[in-house]
Amino acid sequence: MSPRIGIRDVAKATGLSITTVSHALSGKGRVSDRTRQTVRAAAERLGYQPDPVAAGLASGRVGVLGILVEHIGSRQWEHTYRPYYAAFTSGATMLAVERDHALVVLPTELWGRVPLDGLIVVDPGHGHPFMTEKPTVADGRPLDTGFEAVPVIESDSDRRLHELLDHLRGRGAERVALLTGSDPDSYTLDTEQAYRAWSLATGNPVIIESLQPGEPPAAAAERLLSRPDRPDAVHGLNETYGEALLSTARKLGLRIPDDLQVTIMCETAEDKTWDVPLTVLSLEAERRGALAAGALIDLLYGGDPGRLLVPTRLVMRGSTN
Repeated sequence: MSPRIGIRDVAKATGLSITTVSHALSGKGRVSDRTRQTVRAAAERLGYQPDPVAAGLASGRVGVLGILVEHIGSRQWEHTYRPYYAAFTSGATMLAVERDHALVVLPTELWGRVPLDGLIVVDPGHGHPFMTEKPTVADGRPLDTGFEAVPVIESDSDRRLHELLDHLRGRGAERVALLTGSDPDSYTLDTEQAYRAWSLATGNPVIIESLQPGEPPAAAAERLLSRPDRPDAVHGLNETYGEALLSTARKLGLRIPDDLQVTIMCETAEDKTWDVPLTVLSLEAERRGALAAGALIDLLYGGDPGRLLVPTRLVMRGSTN
């Protein structure tokens, strides 16, 4: 690779001082129009490009966005969160690159070690002081107070979840259960609240099974499907819960959808290689990631992202009657 052409090279070619060349290229300082034209012509001829690190130090920006992932590296992450974060990060990365920014994914304990212009926090739980240190966009409602001004990616998942549960009930389900996680984030809490509200309104018995910390989803699915009052329909909080429900149903000799209907929240509406095509409520994770990155860049440059709404998609497939 050819060495980068810097200000020193332009200064040497023009016989001017580094300070004069810097002022001519940046438009700062007192430099005659003739000198400015001479410097810029030499810079173009030599192939000079500004040093992005130096430019960042001068402007206070480094052109890097961060996605903070609280669960990364844990067994819980591997088993449950990874598909959503992968799709979300893909969307955010593509948008960031289109707008000349880099993006890094890092756990919350490392955020202060990496120079960042701003943060995207996915599913913010309790106790995130870094959200006051940098411009922030949240994917999911912050649980702590004091972050009312933080732009939040919202969806209509509560309303669409009611539609999905109504669909199960209309297909003959009398005991609709919820398979959920143990993490205190708005996605988990809001889904459980919406399920409880629907159950109260429809007379559905409240049957909630939660994974224990570090527990594989299949263990919770087997516990749920082995109950004396076994549900005849289950909604899982994510894709890996759906896979666990399918494998456990097969192990227990339950036919889908005849004995058990299964639906899930999912990062995408795409049909995947499940044993039985699953009915999904898609969170459109890739689109959410792109929207979050774009909103954060707008925020950094004085824009007002406004309301950030990504509608969910309900796709009916063979796992429901």
